[in-house]
Amino acid sequence: MANINRVISQAQMLEDQENYEEAYNLLEQNYNELKGDAEFLEKIATLAKTLSKEEETRYWEELVEAKPDSMLAYQELLEKYFGQDKYKYYFTRAKYKILNEKFTQALDDYKKAYDSTTDSKLIVEARFLRAKLLEGLGKNQAAIDEYYRIIELEPIHEAYLKLADLYNSSTDRHSAITVLKQGVELFPDDVMLREFLANLYLKEGQYDDALATTKDTFLTIKALLMKGENEKASELLNSVEDKTISKYHSLMAEYYFNIKDFDKCKEEIQLFREKEPQNPLGFQMLAMICDAKDDLYGYHFNMGRCYSMKQDYELALNEYLNAHKADAKGTEAIKEIIKINEAANNPSILMEFYEKLLKSEPDNVDALKGLAKFYSDMYEFRQALDYLEKWKEVKPNDAQVYNQLVLCYEKLKNFKSAKENYNIYLSKAPLSPDTEKLRERLEKMADDNGPEAEDEGLLDKIMKIFGK
Repeated sequence: MANINRVISQAQMLEDQENYEEAYNLLEQNYNELKGDAEFLEKIATLAKTLSKEEETRYWEELVEAKPDSMLAYQELLEKYFGQDKYKYYFTRAKYKILNEKFTQALDDYKKAYDSTTDSKLIVEARFLRAKLLEGLGKNQAAIDEYYRIIELEPIHEAYLKLADLYNSSTDRHSAITVLKQGVELFPDDVMLREFLANLYLKEGQYDDALATTKDTFLTIKALLMKGENEKASELLNSVEDKTISKYHSLMAEYYFNIKDFDKCKEEIQLFREKEPQNPLGFQMLAMICDAKDDLYGYHFNMGRCYSMKQDYELALNEYLNAHKADAKGTEAIKEIIKINEAANNPSILMEFYEKLLKSEPDNVDALKGLAKFYSDMYEFRQALDYLEKWKEVKPNDAQVYNQLVLCYEKLKNFKSAKENYNIYLSKAPLSPDTEKLRERLEKMADDNGPEAEDEGLLDKIMKIFGK
């Protein structure tokens, strides 16, 4: 195969020597091998324009196919089509406007394109792209209208899929089912239409309709399990050749749940989660087991994990709080509540749950760190010091605790302790970027023989005022 870089370099050399015809002939000789390359097509199209070759338009059209964002190709084609072919002109201008993010103008151009022709295939082509653009702009009802006009002209399965998807996304499942039924009647062998319809039947609880529509083994098993026909489902599950895929494990878990064998159900859920650790379904299934066993804490906690996986943190927090109400000592829920509130920066709630966590886990470093920061931010350095010293006791090799102790003792004007902790910090993290900054601050402190009276915290001062 011809080397693209070599061919283009040779053509450029000939062009620099003003041997345009030879350069063009060189490119033309390699056209069949290199016509899929956008750089090659731009080069040959440019030379064809220079030499007024008949093939110029074709090259620009091929460049648009190879590189849909080629502004140059669109500009050249608009010049070629103007006054020659209204449909191609407006159709191309619509795409050009989209590249320039002028979407309303693009919508108008697509309309002008299909209004300028009587060719049904061309009309469908322009209408379909206009419908997709309307959909992308969130104008769903206008997109639906456009797709219906396409179906009136030429029933294509893509239009039925788009209509069903738009209806389904707007929770109008009945209309989605109606459209898909029409599509399946016209295209009985279209797998996407058929399985989309079967899935919607399943969500509507129309299990017999789903079974009659689907040709997918797993969806058949799912419908049987939801219908309660466990033995038939078990027979099909046993016939599955690849028993290592995640879908098999999720259906096996559902089967064992139906027959109330919760231990085996959990085993299958674990296998499913190993295959798909980020799928919220695993936690939803665990929540169902807990609900069946009247484990209120487990139900809410696992539903919280499910919503966390979906990144719906408001619902997740609500579930974790419900879990905490069910069992105030359940540290897993407390930790998740802390995690969400840390991300949301809710200090007052964090303080409450850090303290709750410490009651159950007195050596929890995250809670100690959190409370130390909370009190430091409140200028309550003596209270912060209590948690920092406990943190140091739990993790004496953690350099960061000594960094925080230096700052805290400095605020309390206990310069001797500040220097002691600085030296320990330096020994544990000699290359830390904080080292020089702390050293400079320590140099400004009073010497070791100076006063070391601790500064009162803000809250202490306020309490003294009101205590007088």
